[in-house]
Amino acid sequence: MKIVLTGSVGPISKPLAEQLITAGHEVTVISSQPAKKEEIELLGAIAAIGSIEDINFLSKTFAGADAAYLMEPTVNMFDPSVDLLKNYEKICNRYIKAVMDSGLKRVVHLSSIGGHSATGNGMLAFHFYAEQAIKKLPEEISVKTLRPVSFYSNILSFIPMIKEYDAIITSYHAETPEPWVSPLDIAAVAAEELVSLAAGREVRYIVSDELNSEKLTRVLGEAIGKEIQWIKIAHDTLEESYKEKGMSPQAANGFARLNQAKDSGSLYEDLINNKDKITYGKVKIEDFIKDFTKVYQNS
Repeated sequence: MKIVLTGSVGPISKPLAEQLITAGHEVTVISSQPAKKEEIELLGAIAAIGSIEDINFLSKTFAGADAAYLMEPTVNMFDPSVDLLKNYEKICNRYIKAVMDSGLKRVVHLSSIGGHSATGNGMLAFHFYAEQAIKKLPEEISVKTLRPVSFYSNILSFIPMIKEYDAIITSYHAETPEPWVSPLDIAAVAAEELVSLAAGREVRYIVSDELNSEKLTRVLGEAIGKEIQWIKIAHDTLEESYKEKGMSPQAANGFARLNQAKDSGSLYEDLINNKDKITYGKVKIEDFIKDFTKVYQNS
C-alpha cells in the first residue's frame, strides 16, 4: 500500500513509518523541515518537504495514496495571539480540502482523550473541534479516530520540581488508576488501522498502563532513590503559576481546567463508558521508568 504520514519523524510518526516500511508498504513522510529529509530517507521512506498549511502541496502528496495518517502539530502555548481552540480546526479544514481534492479514501486521524466533548476537558477541547471538522468528510471516506490518553512523556515535565522539592506539585490527585500511553502503542494501532480494509467511522482509545498518583510517585521514587510526595494545589493557583512562566492566558486556563477535569473524573467519562473501544498496549510503566531515569540523571 501507499501510505502518507504527517508528523515528520516525531515520537509517533517515526516508529509508525518504521513499522509500515518493515511490513513492505511504500511510505511518504511529510515534514516542514528540509533538514529532516535525510533522516526520513534513511528510514526507507519518501520525504515530502512542505507545509501542511499549503493545500496544493497536501493534495499532490495525498494523490495516489491508499491511506493517510493525519495529526495536528503542537502550537506555541506562550503566544497569546494563537486561538488554541480554533487552531486545530483550521488545520483539519485544510486536510479536508486536500483529501477531497486528491481522491484519498482512507484517513486515520490522531485525536486525544477529551475529543468527545467541547466541555469538561479543559485544554483538550481543541481536539473536539478538530474531530468535528474531520467528520465533514463525505461518508464514503473511511475515518478512523485515535484517542490516546496522557502520554508517559508528560511525566518528564515533573522532573524540575522533583529535583527541587522532592515532590510532584499539581492541581489534581488520581485516587483511582489514571491511564497513560506510550507513542509506540499509538503507532501500533495507527499502523493497524492504516492497512486495514475496514470501512466506515470508528473511534479507538489507546491505553498502555494505569496507575494512581500514589503508585506513580512510588515507582518514580524507587527508580531514582528518593521519596516523592504528591502535593495537590488549587486549580487557580496552578493557572497563575503558568501565567507567571509566560504561558498565554488561554493556555494557562486550559491546562488548569484540564487538571480539574482529571480531578473530577469528567475527562475519563467517555473512556469508561466505551471500554469496548479501548486498545491496551504493551509498553508498561516499568518500561517508561527506564527512559525517565535516564532523563532525570542527565538533567
